[in-house]
Amino acid sequence: MRLKGFVGLAAPAALAALAATSCYTEDATGPGYLGPLTTVEITDGPFPYDSVARVDIYIVSIAVRNEPDTSQGATGWITVAEPRHRFNLLELSAGETDTLGGTILPPGEYKAVRMVIDTDSSSITALTGQRMAVDWQSSAGRPALHALVENPIGVPDTGTSIVIDFDVGRSFVCGRTCTGFVFSPMLRAVNRFATGSVSGVVTGDTLAVYSAPIANVTITVYSGDPTFAPDAWAVRATGRTDATGHFRIAYLSPGRYILRADAPRASPFTPGVRANVIVSAGAEVVNQGITLPRGTSEAIVVTPLPPYAYVGDSVELNATLLDSAGVVVPGGSFLWSNLDTAVAGLSVAPSPISSQQWTRAILRPRAAGTARILVAAGTVSRTLTIPVLGQPSSGVDWVRVTPDSATVAVGDSACFSASARDSAGVVMPAQAFAWVSSDTTVAIIEMQFTTASGNGALLRARRPGSTIIRATSGGKTGSATLNVR
Repeated sequence: MRLKGFVGLAAPAALAALAATSCYTEDATGPGYLGPLTTVEITDGPFPYDSVARVDIYIVSIAVRNEPDTSQGATGWITVAEPRHRFNLLELSAGETDTLGGTILPPGEYKAVRMVIDTDSSSITALTGQRMAVDWQSSAGRPALHALVENPIGVPDTGTSIVIDFDVGRSFVCGRTCTGFVFSPMLRAVNRFATGSVSGVVTGDTLAVYSAPIANVTITVYSGDPTFAPDAWAVRATGRTDATGHFRIAYLSPGRYILRADAPRASPFTPGVRANVIVSAGAEVVNQGITLPRGTSEAIVVTPLPPYAYVGDSVELNATLLDSAGVVVPGGSFLWSNLDTAVAGLSVAPSPISSQQWTRAILRPRAAGTARILVAAGTVSRTLTIPVLGQPSSGVDWVRVTPDSATVAVGDSACFSASARDSAGVVMPAQAFAWVSSDTTVAIIEMQFTTASGNGALLRARRPGSTIIRATSGGKTGSATLNVR
């Protein structure tokens, strides 16, 4: 979701054009010329609760700073916008933006972004029209929220546009009865023109031959190893499908991602995953469709069912039919259907016991994506989804640092670990790493050590603030944030 407001450096009619271009030009000899403009915008992910009609946030001001220090006494903040306006975050989605403001910023790299809100003028409204209780966890009434700046925001002398991604779904925690919320802000800031986007359609496999789009599916963008369990992945952004099943998630930093689609609770479909999605700056990765398998009460067991396969592999799948008691039904014959021939080829083979029982199939991946196979026995069916990865490259493709962020007190220590991955996301052993703290006045790296999957660093907190921890291997860098309180 996106918001736009403007600090009176241009007329409202010029606002949309200003936010849509990478630079602002004007006759330098004309009267009143001040210099190139940098705008700031806001965006958020989908709110997960169907009972909520509005999430109104009153934004007082936006400021940026050259250094990552966000402690209370830090100086050097430059105010970019003072919208002093209430915005309904739920009105925005799929990469739309609203401008919060703009001003002239000195060229350079900006490593901290601060948003001040007014909690007394902010609220959440239920579909019934009633206000819902929110614990803002602030006694001041105007808390300062600091965005995660994953990479320094470069501002050239031609100006740029900063986007603030406000993830509503993770910023408001619903209680057990969901009659109120606890505010735990999750927002990040990026240079709009250094990011890319991804889009596609989510469909659900029926038990027969066609797929139908699904609305209100939660799309979660992860970074991580697709061969690991989902709880080992790191959330980067969220989105949601519209009434036609279409989704678009914008303002992603360049990199390799995993998309997971979770249907609404009442849906008969189970989650689907699309791995190996590569996002580049200034481009949109389209047609990243995800098909969700339909769950059934009966059981078809397929073994082995690999968590992933590489292009060029040959994978044998064996099907077994179980009754309601979990007992094997003998003599079963299965119908195998390949739902995406562009990703993989599929051939069937008879059972080694009887040539009349088609219990086996051979999957041969052809291209990166998600292979989908429908296997049926009478009225029972099951859709298999197997991520297909391209052959890994020989060099380091990206570096992952875990955890994504940590918070410690002054004098305490924190440990981060890094792993180098190839193009398929597989850990590359025996890699050398260089660790750097962006602000050594906040925390210093005391020592490095070897871990089972890569390398680690021990940091010592020195004073309140924030610092970016970066690990570099093979020319690729991963980062995390350490907050010191």
